[in-house]
Amino acid sequence: MSDHKASNQPGPGSESERSLFGEILDWMLAPLLFVWPLSIAFTHYFANNVANYPYDQALREHVTAIARQVKLVNGKPLLSLPASARAMLRADETDSVYFHVISGDGKLLAGDKDLPTLALPSDDSVMPGEVYMRDSDFKGQDLRLAYTYLAEPQMTRSQWVLIEVGETTDKRSQLANKIVASVILPQFIIIPLAVMLVWFGLSRGLRPLTRLRQTIEARGTQ
Repeated sequence: MSDHKASNQPGPGSESERSLFGEILDWMLAPLLFVWPLSIAFTHYFANNVANYPYDQALREHVTAIARQVKLVNGKPLLSLPASARAMLRADETDSVYFHVISGDGKLLAGDKDLPTLALPSDDSVMPGEVYMRDSDFKGQDLRLAYTYLAEPQMTRSQWVLIEVGETTDKRSQLANKIVASVILPQFIIIPLAVMLVWFGLSRGLRPLTRLRQTIEARGTQ
């Protein structure tokens, strides 16, 4: 009778034991597999911010350099932009750089006439002398622009002079991709290693429970 009873009892390494191991493993690994795509998305977002910063600073410096060449005489802008300064703006080997200087009445004083013009806000969200950033597109390419306005105290808003410098975003994209790759690629080694360590830790941690179960099952067969 006891032999028949023992043959119906699950032995070591039974299906229920494996199910417990698998369930615990799922609960430990599922959050990891959920967080990983989120980490990739956050990495891409912050990589773009990091990549933008140095190039935005360079654009601000270009705008400031051009602004120094504009003189306001009795409310009228006079521009003296040396050929060397123009050449410097066009010297980028990766991106295309554009600029324009536009008087308050819409007259192009220098630069690219087809570059999208920014409409002057009617509120006080912009102030003369401050440099601002914006995104646009030009000739089918994404464009990052820095701009500022020049004005004298007695000038009305309609007389402000607009200075803009923009460049395409190839360098930014390349730098952002390098940052993302430097963070993500090591994860292809770290995450499988973490899975192996979790599996090993669980298998070792469940051994006392397995032995206890085997003892209880052995007593039940007697």
